[in-house]
Amino acid sequence: MQVLTERTMNHLRMPEVRYDLVMADGSCWEIVAGNEKAVPIVSQLGFTMQLRMTPGLIDPVQHGSRRLLVRVDEPMSIADCYVPLISKSNGVLDCTLCPCGHWGGPYINLVRLSLAIARETQARGGVLIHGALAERDGAGVILAAPGGTGKTTASNRLPAPWRSLCDDITLVVRDPQGSYWGHPWPTWSTFLNGGTGGAWDVQHAVPVKGIYFLSRAVEDRVERLGPGQAVSLLVDSVRQASMSMAQDMSKEAISALHLERFNNLCDLTRVVPVHKLDISLTGAFWREIEQTLDGYR
Repeated sequence: MQVLTERTMNHLRMPEVRYDLVMADGSCWEIVAGNEKAVPIVSQLGFTMQLRMTPGLIDPVQHGSRRLLVRVDEPMSIADCYVPLISKSNGVLDCTLCPCGHWGGPYINLVRLSLAIARETQARGGVLIHGALAERDGAGVILAAPGGTGKTTASNRLPAPWRSLCDDITLVVRDPQGSYWGHPWPTWSTFLNGGTGGAWDVQHAVPVKGIYFLSRAVEDRVERLGPGQAVSLLVDSVRQASMSMAQDMSKEAISALHLERFNNLCDLTRVVPVHKLDISLTGAFWREIEQTLDGYR
């Protein structure tokens, strides 16, 4: 009789928790709980991103997909509490997290997993931007600004047929044809300190037709930015959204990551117009955006 080890028995008792994530750049993710402690984290991620549960595992190499295998283990050092330990092999991204009892609880682990996905997306030409995503008649725009400068307020002021998809972070991906799409990304800060959290339809991607850097002003006004200024502002915006992405990397890898990001942003600004948008407290700033969008058609 075959003797089952305790690890095997734990695996047999563990609920099968796995979700699909399909991106507009053609990439497909399978997010899998690799041990029992990872089940609540992966389940929370799936619910928050409104993902579909998958019935069974597939071969990531044969199907051209990526598998994010999530495990939870005790940290080897304090530094390990801040970033996931990641290794790659045959289409599998093995991500080891710390138990939720450490500082930040579920919040920090959800951020880690989303950054692991964003890092892989950047390798395909995408970027994670600190900006809200809104949609009008099938066209998407990003309202970019540092925290506390009005992204959420501006998103809430948008009237129909405008629709706010997220108010903090947008994952921008590039499809094989060179077009850019925005995926609404969760506002992870809502999970801090026992917060209510929320849910975002992450797979509802829209074509990005414009990026607008918000600035408070007396009256509404929009100004097209040149490529140099546009890239400079975007570099800072992406840095804010991806602050912990490089913490587990060598100096050489960090330099390569930053160069890759810069090149991605240069490519993005050649396709997507970038503006400065002055917004007043009571004006209809969205009309300024609509005029620019209509002018590009």
